[in-house]
Amino acid sequence: MDDQIDFSLSHTPIVDASISDEPAAGAVLTFDGRVRNHNVGRAVSALEYQAHGVLAAQVGRQILQETFDQYGLLRVRAIHRTGHLAIGDLAVRVTVASAHRQAAFEATRVIMERLKYELPIWKKETYLDGSSEWVGPDALPAATGAPIPAAISPAWDASIHQIWISPENNFRGRHGQEALQNPICAAEEIVCIAGKGLLGDRYFDFKPDYKGQITFFDEAVRLALMNHLHLPELCASLFRRNVLVSGVDLSQWIGRRFSLQGVEFEGSEECAPCYWMDQAIAPGAEAFLKEHCRGGLRARILTDGVLRVNARG
Repeated sequence: MDDQIDFSLSHTPIVDASISDEPAAGAVLTFDGRVRNHNVGRAVSALEYQAHGVLAAQVGRQILQETFDQYGLLRVRAIHRTGHLAIGDLAVRVTVASAHRQAAFEATRVIMERLKYELPIWKKETYLDGSSEWVGPDALPAATGAPIPAAISPAWDASIHQIWISPENNFRGRHGQEALQNPICAAEEIVCIAGKGLLGDRYFDFKPDYKGQITFFDEAVRLALMNHLHLPELCASLFRRNVLVSGVDLSQWIGRRFSLQGVEFEGSEECAPCYWMDQAIAPGAEAFLKEHCRGGLRARILTDGVLRVNARG
């Protein structure tokens, strides 16, 4: 355990995550998040948390480290529950030690906001009427209904090489049949609409909270696949992803919030390459793209905005 920074998940009740014996601390602040008996007007009877364990530990520690550095903290600890919780149970505890109280208050708020919206933890809410629903990392702060400030959502330092949109699908629903030949069109910019998708694209307003409102693909993967399959050229349109980028590891952003050119997103899952890739590109493409999260990143759009080719993040 690091003496200054500690993040952990616990499948058992949180007993303690306090900070003691810090003589330089003028403030030690502890925040407890507990399971309440209601959410968005519905009566809640219990919760179940499930985490992407390895990724959650990595993201959680990164959040603490970045906040530790930003506010010049002395020590910081956080622990988040997983498993079944009853009403009133302690779900998360954050403890911060700093030389001054203002830094402690601000850092605790930032940590909780980022844990809530970036940590890859999903909760299953069970309601008094017997129904239940899985809820992912929140898109908007519950208190204000407004986007989290950009300072809390890390910005990608990435280049956009190409943008692609298509009004119709070629592969979806075509199992056992030939792929359609609907065009996918290059664009210099695209309009992102929060909660809906990209204007003009086939998945715009496809269904509520759709995980693939926008898709990102890594230019380095395109080049590597060309080399692997000995292809003289490979147009990015064949992958049928929306935004071709470089300078960012897409696999690190599943379940996390981020911004690009001022637009806020939340990574939802890896794009799942299938046998259509062998047909659209060449035999062996599917197997190559399935390794090391090369398929790309699906994401939800959290704020309105415009993405443009050849601009930095």
